[in-house]
Amino acid sequence: MVIKMIEKIMSKNLIILDSKSSLENIAKTMKKYDVGMIIISDKNKIKGLITDRDIVTKILANKDNKIKEYLNTNIVSININSDLKEAIDLMKKHKIKRLLVKKDNKLVGVLSLSDLLNTVDKNILIEAYKTIFSINRNTDKYLTDINEFEL
Repeated sequence: MVIKMIEKIMSKNLIILDSKSSLENIAKTMKKYDVGMIIISDKNKIKGLITDRDIVTKILANKDNKIKEYLNTNIVSININSDLKEAIDLMKKHKIKRLLVKKDNKLVGVLSLSDLLNTVDKNILIEAYKTIFSINRNTDKYLTDINEFEL
């Protein structure tokens, strides 16, 4: 595996919105900047993260509009001087696609799985993807026979 410093490949242009932001504002910001995650803060203190998946599976699915109750507040971060193996291990352990990067306890960037694509050995990355994206297959009433639908 090629070990490069996180600082060289992380995203430094962060989008941070206030905790009072509306769901509509968050969604429009995601669309405008083509991002899947927004960092939410309150008076320069990170309160949590919200992803496009959170919006669909938690907020809209519950017919709700309150983002505070659906923020990912268990923030997983990594020090800017850590190596990429540690970053991948953290992502696998927590089944997440993004890590907040800190330096002296201050937010300095975000490291995502896609940032790692051209940096990490393919086999290591494939194993990380398998772990992070492992899902429980649908076995309930919505399971359909593939032959029920025509194209």
